[in-house]
Amino acid sequence: MTDPSPKFAAEIGDGCLIEEPAMMGRVYQGWKSPLILGDHAIVRPYAIIYCDNVIGHHFQCGYYVLIRAECSLADRVTLMSRVTLEGRVTIGTGTKIMAHVYIPTRTKIGSRVFVGPGTTFLNDRFPIRKPGGVVQGPIIEDNVSVGGGCTIFPGITIGEGSLIGGGSVVTKDVPPWTLAYGVPARHHEMPADLRGGNLPQAMFPQLDVWGPHEDPSWSAID
Repeated sequence: MTDPSPKFAAEIGDGCLIEEPAMMGRVYQGWKSPLILGDHAIVRPYAIIYCDNVIGHHFQCGYYVLIRAECSLADRVTLMSRVTLEGRVTIGTGTKIMAHVYIPTRTKIGSRVFVGPGTTFLNDRFPIRKPGGVVQGPIIEDNVSVGGGCTIFPGITIGEGSLIGGGSVVTKDVPPWTLAYGVPARHHEMPADLRGGNLPQAMFPQLDVWGPHEDPSWSAID
């Protein structure tokens, strides 16, 4: 018997490169809307992006990326290989997330944020211990840079422009424009030569290191 129900629902923008066997708009029980994928996306093989997601223009993702439902990604977001978004995640313009990063439900990440490889965000301080608990991921404000191999605790806010050293365990709020590092992370004054924020030329271009793709259009961004 043929299954009449759709397995995929997606509206794909112009000029997109979707490499098989990527799955665009995977449906699930109770799904509502097709995946909306903006223009000029690059999606590598084995990526799985559910329906009920909205993704802006110039999106780029690597191999084996997983994006569950109800995520909102602005323009020029890059997710490198094996990044997982567990649904209900918000990411701002020009944010770049490196390989093997885990982002749980109810996490908010701002614009022009860098997240180094192997970083884990958490959304529950007492997992499987408190009945009826409400999970809440961290809030990462604009222009934050998080080094590789960090652990970011649930419900905290990392303030605008902050820099988190690699391997840190961040257990409490970080004020804006603060350098934080260590286990647990402690706060330090930001060195003067690091106060300018993340460089737009490193965040906005949609680049393919191993191929011919170039993207000069980023320079028109205000």
